[in-house]
Amino acid sequence: MGLFDFLKKKPGEGASPSNSPSTNPSQPAPAPAPAGSAPAPTPPASSPALTSQSGGQPGSQPASKPAGQPGNAAAAAPKSDEPQFVEATDAFGRRVRMSREEYTKNVLPELVKAHGSDPDRLAAVILQALRDGLAREMIAPANRLTVIDKDPERCLSVLAVVQRDSGDLDAAEFTLNELLQKRPDSPSARVGLAMLADQRGDVERCETLLWEALQKDPNHADAVHGYLQVRHRKVGDEGHRAEIEKVVALPGTWRAQLWLARLNLLQDRVPEAEAIYRDVLDRAAAEPDVLVMISGDLARANQTGLIAELVAPRFQPGRHHPQAGLVLLQHFAQTQQEEKGAALLHQMHLYYGHMIGDQLQPFTAEFDRMRLAKLPPPAPMPPNARVGLYRLDRPVWYAGLEDPQWLLPPKGPEAKQILVMSLAVDGQPSMPPGREDELGRLTRAVPLFLAEHVWLSTPHRGTATLTMAEQGGWAVMGRPWPEEQLASQLGDQERQNTILVTGVLRVDGENRRIDLWAYDCATKQRVGHAAAEGPMQDIGKMMLQLMGELWPSLGGPKNHKPPVGDDNFWARYLDALGQHAALVVTQSGAMPRERLYGERYILQWLQSVALQETRWQPGFWLYASALCVMNQIGSVVPKEHGRVVAELFRQSPPNSAFALLGACPLRAVGLDAFWQQRRPEILKVAGGNPVYTEWLKRAEATKPAK
Repeated sequence: MGLFDFLKKKPGEGASPSNSPSTNPSQPAPAPAPAGSAPAPTPPASSPALTSQSGGQPGSQPASKPAGQPGNAAAAAPKSDEPQFVEATDAFGRRVRMSREEYTKNVLPELVKAHGSDPDRLAAVILQALRDGLAREMIAPANRLTVIDKDPERCLSVLAVVQRDSGDLDAAEFTLNELLQKRPDSPSARVGLAMLADQRGDVERCETLLWEALQKDPNHADAVHGYLQVRHRKVGDEGHRAEIEKVVALPGTWRAQLWLARLNLLQDRVPEAEAIYRDVLDRAAAEPDVLVMISGDLARANQTGLIAELVAPRFQPGRHHPQAGLVLLQHFAQTQQEEKGAALLHQMHLYYGHMIGDQLQPFTAEFDRMRLAKLPPPAPMPPNARVGLYRLDRPVWYAGLEDPQWLLPPKGPEAKQILVMSLAVDGQPSMPPGREDELGRLTRAVPLFLAEHVWLSTPHRGTATLTMAEQGGWAVMGRPWPEEQLASQLGDQERQNTILVTGVLRVDGENRRIDLWAYDCATKQRVGHAAAEGPMQDIGKMMLQLMGELWPSLGGPKNHKPPVGDDNFWARYLDALGQHAALVVTQSGAMPRERLYGERYILQWLQSVALQETRWQPGFWLYASALCVMNQIGSVVPKEHGRVVAELFRQSPPNSAFALLGACPLRAVGLDAFWQQRRPEILKVAGGNPVYTEWLKRAEATKPAK
């Protein structure tokens, strides 16, 4: 148990999964409201339960504090080098940066309280708080641990670290001597006392205690690291090899051999390092940090062949530290092994995505790029290519949810159809590389946005119509179709009951101008116009302006805007609609499945949008729909969202739309058992609604995720 690590650790190196406490929120976030209900009220200010994410290697503890700290922890003044913020992860896996004061006042006490009777979890909470520099706040919890923990080695070692990092070196020494009395052979007690001696300037006693610890356990992580570091300070690089070999000579040792192998790699003695690695892997491959050190050292030495031979066959996601997996992902990227890399990336997201999602993110684009590069280039568009129209008669989040008619507000017999066309792009705007997709997505997102809000806030039904190339893929028109021509394509009855909305997007550098026109197909006259202009970062504000101006022409109130959400949210939501559309048309066969890319980015974006404004319930439906559509087209990515979907479902009241929809997204992420647990409760709330009952039969007949 590494509690007294001499080696300095940088914040954010990645904590061992077993060392990261996870908790349920102290107060649930607002859950999706029932269909047709008013938006959920903003919850009172509260702090969600968070899991701090800073930390070191497996089994490590914070590095020692500088010598000369005050001896009375209670009287110690805050140090200027203490971190002012704590980075944490909430119950949905989102990174949250909180002030130290807020975290220690609102979050940390709840974590301690929640695990006050579980020694394993309480120890994990204390150790993580130590990594965050919160030793003084852990004095009472550490004393509590000594009461409930039957393992004196652990509880007294933890208490000693808390006392030491709080500045009370005398108390830490007393605790470690108590551990020696109870466990005379304890290497941890000797290492802890060695650290205290080092802080007090007694280097000789520090060395003696560390060597005694190695006699008790030659592979004690902190004893090996500490002894080699202290001796290195004394003998320098010239004598470093001899000191390592001295520890290697101890009976039964294997950890010091890894340090010898590292030195061999640095000195370009690769065959000697390889022989050591093979020996250690034969004897100690199950040790949690063996692959971490081997993979990291081989990567720094650019030994790709040895990584493939020694690390790749042994790494097991969920069992080994994720740092070794990151090394392998980089190896697969460098060696252009896309299939192996993509398969490992999926496993890494399943087991470690909530911890190191930011570090995994770049590999999605890299492996997608490799996969697409293997495909034959798409056929060039013929000069007179035909363009078709793809209609969505329901909001885009309807896709994949098995036609949930109960989710939409009912429409009366007088309801009209509001048919919203994709925007045309005026001229040939010059766009920087990579921005073309952004422009095309905007032309599709606007009709999806307007059609959805027609359904939700007017007496009418909204239909979005997207332009597609005949051979597959999106098409962007240079000018709108003539309204009379579009109207003529409708049947006589539909034409009498349809208002057509067309629009043009004009681009001038970073400036965007959108013009929309409403055309009554029955009277063959334009009945409304709206326009908005601004830079791309103001697109959310522009969309709300367009809605407010156009809505009276579509049966809605003047200056209408959604009851929740700010400009930033609606800009992100608009982008989410455009991204989801790519999944929907792929599911329908209008675009080839093999050319779909960025699936992981799409789901991550939709998840973040839903959680950004929890009062806007369609955001959750959009996220659930994307999970289901991806599952139906054979993607493995939805399973990576099991943790988040389970938490959303757990927090959702039984009468909420997300709970009622639960059968679909839970099956998509492979958690059908979660649905079955709450099914009787949710059916009772549904009250035998025949529309819902029929929908549930369809939903439960779908094939669960493999």
